[in-house]
Amino acid sequence: MAVLRRRAWWFSIIGGAILQLIFTASAIGSTYVVAIPLDSSIYGELDTLDGLGYLDTYLAEIKPISRVEAARLTLEAEGNMAESERPDDLAVAIVTALNGQLSDEIGWLESNSEDNLPAMFHPLQRAEVQYVYSSGARRQWLTGPNGPIDAQEGTPLLPNNDGLPSDSGSNEIVRASGWAGLGGFLTGYAEGAIAGPVTHQIPDASRGQLLGTAAVVSLGNAAISFGQEEHWWGTGEFNSLSLSDNTKPFPALAVQSIHPSYLPWILRYLGPARRQLFIGQLDADRTDSQHPWIVGHIIALKPLPWFEFGLTREIIFGGRNNDHYGFGGFIGRFTGIATGNPAQGNTKSRAGIFLKFHLPRKWRNLEIYQEILGSDNLTYEVPTIGHYLPFLSVAYQGGFYLPRLTEDGLTDLRCEYTLLPGAYAVENGNSLYYTYDNQLLGDPLGPNSSEVDLQIGRWFGLRYKTDADFFYTEEAPNLSEGSTRFFFPANSIYYPYAPLTKEHSFGLSLGLVTLPTPAGKVSPWLAKLQAMIGEHAQIVVEYTSNLNYQPNAHSIRTMILLSGTLDNVLGGWSWH
Repeated sequence: MAVLRRRAWWFSIIGGAILQLIFTASAIGSTYVVAIPLDSSIYGELDTLDGLGYLDTYLAEIKPISRVEAARLTLEAEGNMAESERPDDLAVAIVTALNGQLSDEIGWLESNSEDNLPAMFHPLQRAEVQYVYSSGARRQWLTGPNGPIDAQEGTPLLPNNDGLPSDSGSNEIVRASGWAGLGGFLTGYAEGAIAGPVTHQIPDASRGQLLGTAAVVSLGNAAISFGQEEHWWGTGEFNSLSLSDNTKPFPALAVQSIHPSYLPWILRYLGPARRQLFIGQLDADRTDSQHPWIVGHIIALKPLPWFEFGLTREIIFGGRNNDHYGFGGFIGRFTGIATGNPAQGNTKSRAGIFLKFHLPRKWRNLEIYQEILGSDNLTYEVPTIGHYLPFLSVAYQGGFYLPRLTEDGLTDLRCEYTLLPGAYAVENGNSLYYTYDNQLLGDPLGPNSSEVDLQIGRWFGLRYKTDADFFYTEEAPNLSEGSTRFFFPANSIYYPYAPLTKEHSFGLSLGLVTLPTPAGKVSPWLAKLQAMIGEHAQIVVEYTSNLNYQPNAHSIRTMILLSGTLDNVLGGWSWH
């Protein structure tokens, strides 16, 4: 045990030194770091610019990004457009919209004052109003009184919505965010929401909820934050294998790079890189291991203009009645180097790698991407490496994105698939499953499932974009890779060998988004506002057979979303 503790201690020292080198190699100056909510149109605008070939250092696999990083990318796109013989009209329109959404931060960069800012206060940076109509039964994963997983679907056909509560029928949602900065390096930002039907309260659900909320200290290119922050890791467009905003954010301490930077020494040949490291704590809605720790680490790099890759690592450990270890055991689990044994405290690990290839203009800027995520260890099968690397239960996600289905870039095409194993997010025999507040942290489809999406999109008038997404999903009942034990709360009977049937579904999603437009151009009543107005609408219809593995349980599920957003609602104040 003493040797184990010494090894964990040295690895923690070495890891800390590497982090310090990477993050503070240029620790001169500081800035205000405000995360952009994951439902913001800014991400779609940057993704389009990247697909059209106007961004060189956008690493979209780590979200959210800060407003000042989005501003830097906007200026990068402008510079590349200036060097182009004939930039795309769509790119020009998108950059114009981004200039309106990020006017303050772009001003900082253009005046070279990013690292020398006065105190600022933006009480209302962004406001959003949503209407959601939902019908149809929800998916649920309830697999016995002792796990291996306990979770339920949020709003049917509206995943990755921060776990906002909803009920069947009409739901009304108001989201608002603001931020303040002090001393040029300390930032506080918050986004809150009021969600649910106006007519009644949803049982066991809070109408008010904090979403992306944190206090941030920036030191050079490092942002150190504490709060409830959103996360989206990986290359997936529709869902994420590692971390997503399918559930509400959990409290965590995080360290991440603000802008891409180069690693020291020979590692600089790996190209611009961004990374994030966090340690947080999950909920107590578990039969054991209540409030376990979760640690995550991701790094994304772009060694070549046409190639990106990255690594992810997550581990859940500890919690009530699962923490029979000392400080050395905590450090060993935190680093993933020495996870001990189940008698001292069980763990649930998963790690992955993702690759993305950008083909040149003659290939219509085609992007091909693939991600692989392994869970648990081959301790007994391959003891040499099985103690350290998650290889046992592997999930796959990949696809392609064709930004120029038509040469003008106004029509695009995407195809994506996902294959999730039975042990995805699951730990047999205890409650170390990847959920928070009874919703899945990663892909919302759940264990032992698969999905295929085919989406085609078209821009009209350089402002409106429509998308049609055809999708097909399957879910098999053997969630724990062989176990057929399930618990159905409808009649509170535990069936050791219930007759279960594979679930199938197919559906169609139609979406409409608009590029944000100055308020005065939309309505003269709003002419005094400096805000940018954007709209989003979506209609989804799905037919599901054997829902929740119940034979002949067929269901038609629908969802309608209408959303309006104001960016830069109030101009804010600053003082020296």
